[in-house]
Amino acid sequence: MPKFVLSLCFITIWLVATNSVQAVAMQPEQKVLQLYTEHSPPGEYLDARGKVSGATAELIELLLRRLDQPATIELLPWARAFERALRQPNSGVFETVRNAERESRFKWVGPLKMHTIGLYGRSDIFKGSNASPLASNKYLACEYRQSVHVNALKRLGFTEGRNLILTVNHGDCFSLLLKGRVQLVVLNEAGLAERQLQMQLAGHQLVMLQTLSQVQLYLAFSLDIDDSSIARWQQVLEQSYLDGSMRALYQGIYSEQMIGRLEQFARDRQTQLQQ
Repeated sequence: MPKFVLSLCFITIWLVATNSVQAVAMQPEQKVLQLYTEHSPPGEYLDARGKVSGATAELIELLLRRLDQPATIELLPWARAFERALRQPNSGVFETVRNAERESRFKWVGPLKMHTIGLYGRSDIFKGSNASPLASNKYLACEYRQSVHVNALKRLGFTEGRNLILTVNHGDCFSLLLKGRVQLVVLNEAGLAERQLQMQLAGHQLVMLQTLSQVQLYLAFSLDIDDSSIARWQQVLEQSYLDGSMRALYQGIYSEQMIGRLEQFARDRQTQLQQ
């Protein structure tokens, strides 16, 4: 083979190799995602080592591993966690209600949970089927700030400073209910079994007085995160519902009814995509 042909081949190979190295070098490093949540057992809480744990937190960690996404998860009071995710780039907050007011403020992946929200009281205060939770100065209701359920309580006639207390942390209201300092709290069916056990140990029962809403809780991402990343998150979440991974984490902690709803959601989505 003539020398000039060999030289030309060598130059071509060298250019291809050089361009390949440059292309790899130019790929941006994956940024560390900042995720925020609140104290809301059994889904999210700090364990004895100070690590964010709980069934929902473990599901998020599973998705992070499958996506090979570096991230930190920090537990904060809800109002601060929500504000961080809203203002800080490359961030997210879980688990939060997706509604019309919040829709355009985040990019959404979920649902992580689907359940009924109700207004609950203690059996020693609310006795019989005629017990009414309607707002009056007789009963003091409690919910945490930035919760979407505050508006539901206000629609029932509860007013901050008169018969409504707003706290910083999610679990504070139930602690006040246990101590008899408030008479009404908002609870969801996801953690109801644990709350009922705590109330029974105090010598009472939890009584649901009124259904407030049917809600779906999501992982909400900051708007700067690209749509392709959101689509990958949604895909691996639904896959965890289909392959039994979510069930393994949720079973025995959340209701079978809710687990079944999530699995059916993923099956319906798969059917839609195949059509």
